[in-house]
Amino acid sequence: MARARLQLKPHLSRAALRRRYRKCKDAKEVRRWHALWLMSEGASTQGAATVVGFASSWVRRCATRYNQLGPEGVRDGHCQRPGGGRRRLTAKQEEQLGHALEREPPGGGLWSGPQVAVWIADKTAKRTHPQLGWVYLRRLGMSGQVPRRMHHSAATAKERRAFKKS
Repeated sequence: MARARLQLKPHLSRAALRRRYRKCKDAKEVRRWHALWLMSEGASTQGAATVVGFASSWVRRCATRYNQLGPEGVRDGHCQRPGGGRRRLTAKQEEQLGHALEREPPGGGLWSGPQVAVWIADKTAKRTHPQLGWVYLRRLGMSGQVPRRMHHSAATAKERRAFKKS
């Protein structure tokens, strides 16, 4: 089933769309203006997508954003928030995490990204992905390296007896 042809709202005239396309300096944004100008000239989303080298779904999303927000909707969202959102932990919480990393993690062993993510989730009461735990480990100067196994002769006699099978 074919989709209905997407019509652009008359925020800007065809000539104004062409001028924006021709004058734009940002490489990403120029392709959006180009697709919108082509659509104002009567091209379908598929036709505009073929010319600018993107998927028709991308051109449809761009045109929908233009219809909803006007010319401001064409701008790249990364320009408003470069580098993503705010940090999950405050400076004080980051310091607390640094002190927690100096101790053994709950349950023993070594700190890992998923364990740090659980710690962050407990402190912030927000769902936290394990990858963010690794990000904070790296940010605090830790690495994902695990110490080498020690030679069996390095174990104490008590540890050897506990390990030895009867």
